[in-house]
Amino acid sequence: MGIAANQQRRFLDYLALLRPHLTRDSALPRRIKELLGRDRAIGARDRRLYRELIYTTLRYLPWIEPWLDPALDTAARIAAWLAPEMRDTANYRRELTVGWPAVPESLAAKAFDLTSLTGRTCDPQDLLPGWFREECPLAFEEPHLSSLLSRAPIWVRLQCQDRERVLREFLDCGWVLGIPSAPADAVCLPPDADVAKTDVYRRGFVEIQDLGSQFVLAHASVVPGQHWLDACAGAGGKTLQLARLVSPGGQVDAADIRLEALAELTERARRGRAENIRIMSEPLAGAEYDGVLVDAPCSGTGTWRRQPHLKWLTRSEHLNRFAAVQLQLLRANAPRVRPGGVLVYATCSLARRENLFVAAEFAFSHPDFTPEPPSRDYGGAWDNYGTTLLPGTHNTDGFYVAVFRRRH
Repeated sequence: MGIAANQQRRFLDYLALLRPHLTRDSALPRRIKELLGRDRAIGARDRRLYRELIYTTLRYLPWIEPWLDPALDTAARIAAWLAPEMRDTANYRRELTVGWPAVPESLAAKAFDLTSLTGRTCDPQDLLPGWFREECPLAFEEPHLSSLLSRAPIWVRLQCQDRERVLREFLDCGWVLGIPSAPADAVCLPPDADVAKTDVYRRGFVEIQDLGSQFVLAHASVVPGQHWLDACAGAGGKTLQLARLVSPGGQVDAADIRLEALAELTERARRGRAENIRIMSEPLAGAEYDGVLVDAPCSGTGTWRRQPHLKWLTRSEHLNRFAAVQLQLLRANAPRVRPGGVLVYATCSLARRENLFVAAEFAFSHPDFTPEPPSRDYGGAWDNYGTTLLPGTHNTDGFYVAVFRRRH
């Protein structure tokens, strides 16, 4: 039995163990990591191969799952054919797809070829849950559908003045760099770039932060010297960006009820030498801020390219529960905005019920807050309250951001 045949057998063994959890386990990425990590018979390169095959199966589950019972070899062949082109998958794909055409670029062409090769209709529209169409029709159109099904790149944000040093180390790693026209501190790296092992990362010169996430604060006019609250700071990607925007003369209070997330933020702030961040488990009573960021917990529909299991786990009825929490957070934090200050509402969701509907309900119930258009146009879809940042526009995750100005 050849190497590729052995790899196929092992991949199908992993898939059999994971299959009961594919559409049920919110912690599936951790389950996958632990499953591959405890198999001492495989090395790091094979581990990366199996991870990509499993995630490809999740992305294209409606095209692959029908073959898992009647024809496992066909299921494995489809997963190999659709897997991203990278060093760890190249040999395996070549061996398993002998006689099949090269993988075309467009999703429509992939669907056409697979339909012809397998005799089973493959419809691109089936690769997102049907209920989601009402929430975000544009997600079913190109280029956004293809982006949601593709492997996400790694975006980093520079936190130093020596830009050339950072780019030089990245180039020395052999990475192809993408430099957007704005914001100036953003750099796009390949999906398999191991940024955490670079010297510039260890020294806090860069932070990993999706470009869409960086756009959120770019939509608000953050001014040096201001005092901001990040009310749902989590591990602090936007907190660190805020700290840089307000400069050493400003301050960011970072609050979150999740202590483990704050511990990670503490380490990231130390590494990045961000001394103007004050970390707390809850906002200070009676404090008023120039700006308050509510990066609310959400369904994560904008992150499906990174977390494809969420496509099949999330249900339409879940959105109502998230929306109730999001509106509650906005209402709780509105009094913390000083007159003339701004309240920024953000989600990593593309669902209208979590975005437009929540923003509109808040504006209706808080007439002292006025929606503001973004300070810069990054190609998002404006809905009179906020902006949806779709993944195909700049090769990012999907986000929503609404900026409300409190009247004097």
